[in-house]
Amino acid sequence: MNAKAQRAQAYRIFCEALAQDEDTRDTFMQQQCGNDAALLADVRGLLGSLQTGSLATAALSGAEFVESVVAIAPESLVGRGVGRFRLLECIGRGGMGIVYRAERTDGVRQTVAVKLVPTQLGAGAQLRFEREAQVLASLEHTSIARLIDAGVEDSQPWIALEFVRGERIDRYCDARDPGVAAILRLVVQLASAVAAAHALLIVHSDIKPANVLVGADGLPKLVDFGIATALRDADSAPPAAAPSLLFTPHYAAPEQLRGERVTVATDVFGLGALAYRLLCGVPPYPEATSTLAYLRAVRERDVAPPSEAAQQAGRSAAVVRRLRGDLDAILGRALARDPARRYASVTDLQADLQRCLDGIPVSARAATTAYRLGKFLRRNALAVSLAGLLAVSLVAGGVVAGLQMRRATLAQQRAVQRDAFLEDLLKSANPWEGRRDMTVADLLDTAAKSLDAKLGAEPLVEASMLGLMAETFQGLGRYPQGFEANARQIDLLRRHGGAPTELSLALSERGKLLVMSARNREAEAPLKEAIALTEHEPGGEGALAEALDDLGIVYQNLERSAEAASAYQRALDVYRNGGRDFGVLVADPIGNLGVLYYDEGRYAEAAVLMREAVDLRRRFLPAEHPDLLDAEYNYATSLEQDHQAAAAEPVFRQIYASYQRVLGPDHIDTLMAAQGVAHNLLFQKRYAEAAATGLPAAEGLSRVAGWQHDWTLTAWGVYGLAACLGNDAGRGLAALRRVASARHGDPAGGLWRAQVADVQLSTCLVALGQYAEAEPLLRTAVPALEQSRGQKYDHTQEGYRALIELYRHTGRSADAAQLQGRLL
Repeated sequence: MNAKAQRAQAYRIFCEALAQDEDTRDTFMQQQCGNDAALLADVRGLLGSLQTGSLATAALSGAEFVESVVAIAPESLVGRGVGRFRLLECIGRGGMGIVYRAERTDGVRQTVAVKLVPTQLGAGAQLRFEREAQVLASLEHTSIARLIDAGVEDSQPWIALEFVRGERIDRYCDARDPGVAAILRLVVQLASAVAAAHALLIVHSDIKPANVLVGADGLPKLVDFGIATALRDADSAPPAAAPSLLFTPHYAAPEQLRGERVTVATDVFGLGALAYRLLCGVPPYPEATSTLAYLRAVRERDVAPPSEAAQQAGRSAAVVRRLRGDLDAILGRALARDPARRYASVTDLQADLQRCLDGIPVSARAATTAYRLGKFLRRNALAVSLAGLLAVSLVAGGVVAGLQMRRATLAQQRAVQRDAFLEDLLKSANPWEGRRDMTVADLLDTAAKSLDAKLGAEPLVEASMLGLMAETFQGLGRYPQGFEANARQIDLLRRHGGAPTELSLALSERGKLLVMSARNREAEAPLKEAIALTEHEPGGEGALAEALDDLGIVYQNLERSAEAASAYQRALDVYRNGGRDFGVLVADPIGNLGVLYYDEGRYAEAAVLMREAVDLRRRFLPAEHPDLLDAEYNYATSLEQDHQAAAAEPVFRQIYASYQRVLGPDHIDTLMAAQGVAHNLLFQKRYAEAAATGLPAAEGLSRVAGWQHDWTLTAWGVYGLAACLGNDAGRGLAALRRVASARHGDPAGGLWRAQVADVQLSTCLVALGQYAEAEPLLRTAVPALEQSRGQKYDHTQEGYRALIELYRHTGRSADAAQLQGRLL
């Protein structure tokens, strides 16, 4: 028997021996080894190393080590060359080897992490190792430390990885106590990375806190991805090291301990164990303080429910409550000792964790009616459950109080009449009276039909109700119904002497509806009238500031930037000097001014204002209020421009998920949030993912807002460029041609938007080698954007890159070099 086969057999017998009772273990080993004394010595050596925690390379009779990397002083290798790299300092050490910070020596400035692996490979195994390393190099994900190079020197394998500056995820969470939801988002992000690797048939097999680093941007990164896999595929025998170094207690799956084949289920267990540690504060089987104790524990019993473990570990009552139920079930399934009882894939585990975050039923729990109903009521309390929504928010005073605040000039008796109407309306929707599944939209439709009959004698009360309905229809994205209610309100206020402030607010609402319908030029007149009504009206400061802010949006959409900035600043001055605290309303002009600066390429100034708007809204609004989500969306776009696209991705995804819950999948804001995710992926050059996300967003906006809507064209532009640069160039180019044609055919949409469309189209044409068509478009659009938006504007920069690429491919290196200096 050769040395390699003997090592494999020794490890198999050792694993089986661990399952035996101590008093029968030695007899079992002798029976398995028969007359092979050397094999029996190897097995006993492995068992001894487990009990002492020492390396047992000498106990393995066939060991091929000339020198073990683990056995030498790390400092002695500093300065040594490995492949294209020079080792600078030791930064880590473990069972899989020693890690060094290293630099390239071939003239390219790059810092990497080089891992020297404590094993030696024969000639055939070297070829297999290098082949497997090439597969690992193809694995790209924002949460995976990228493999840069690999090789074998003097029979010793080494791997160069992306150098990640970060903190171990367990220490990161322990120091900050980010909360259950934030920890779940970290694990969901890691699961996404592991799933991407599994799609390439790569298994990590050593997921643990030490192998996950969290950077300054809050993004987790898996390191050491696939190294064990590459070594295993190169030489199927386990490394000649102590068993305690072949796996990590508390995070290794039972099949690893038994020496069985590693599968995707192994990584499901690893992710589950990592989540358990981060959420509970202790690892699975925390009482198992030695390697042998862990082997016995994982063989004999299931893990304690996370909620119980967290309580025992002294976590807060709020954390224990959050873990009880769904997370107990999810982690219990992920950590099942039998691989067949775990989630079938990491993607399934990721989906259940995301369901838990979203407050919808998880697959790990039995789908009883009571369980699903409870989830439904909690998830839809604000948007769907009529009794939960309107009985609380209207009858108990929420929206009524808001109306009384905004319409303070209405007499008290009108408010009483309005309350009575709302109460009657709610009674009409009582599920005990036969009504089922009635939505807010259904209720509003019912109210619109009954208003004249019930409130015709009180036209100003009816106008007040119509104002509430118009605002709600607009929030639901039902603009035709919003226009109808608003028109009736304005007519009643004009005919029956409504207060100037009340009419001003109604005209502002009309302006909003027109803007949302991409009818900006029509919106200017009612907003100017709203301003005139309240400019000198005592107590009208709030209505005046709202109209000014809305007018600023109109001017911005019409490319009248100076007028927009003036309107926003005036609104801000009115709020700040109005003699009372306007609370969250002040965030509106602040955030809009930030968006204006962003559109002008003034990204640093924009980020400051957007951050201020987010902080203000967080002080006053619940976590998933659409106004807060809107502010967070704007701030995430500023992170992209600050070269933090990867950090912005989870923010965009969280916003999209929140919009889906609050507004539904087909709302215009939800679809725009999906477009934001697609744009972020495009920014990260993850073209296939961007196209897959962007296409349904663009199609949905076409249905909801119409093909010619600005937001729709923006979404088709993102999809088209992603598809062109990805794997569907034909459809991408066709989409970009349609967008450019539509932009040029709509002068009201803004010339700069047409220039942006030309840059996107030209970028695609350059990628496809169609330089003759691309060049005149770029030579016109880029200088125009440079003049109107500045050199730092992202699409100006995109145009520079496309022109540089074009010049290089057409032999004009001097022209390319001249433009190179303008790139950020």
